[in-house]
Amino acid sequence: MEDITKSDVLQIIGKNIKRIRLLRGLSQETLANDLDKSVNLVSLVERGESGLSIPTLIDICRVLKVDANSIFEGVIAPPVAIDDDFITKSLSLFNNADKAIVTDLITYISNSKI
Repeated sequence: MEDITKSDVLQIIGKNIKRIRLLRGLSQETLANDLDKSVNLVSLVERGESGLSIPTLIDICRVLKVDANSIFEGVIAPPVAIDDDFITKSLSLFNNADKAIVTDLITYISNSKI
């Protein structure tokens, strides 16, 4: 991700919260009531004019029924899953017999961790 300013971060987080709130069909008033916060605070946050405490961020995630990744989308790049991509792409090349062998191997390794 490119370097972004604190103001940019607040704008992005605010837009994400607003987008999710609207997708959930909630008004600012409803969100504010569910958070036990003022409508003014919700408005300021959504406009990127105010930051959030961690407890308030957690409450927003809980009320909107999303994880923090949804709120931070566009701010923090998701981790690159190189190993996962390799495994997924490799599996698509296998025939059914080879997939069965891999499944058995994964089951064996999983069971040995218990």
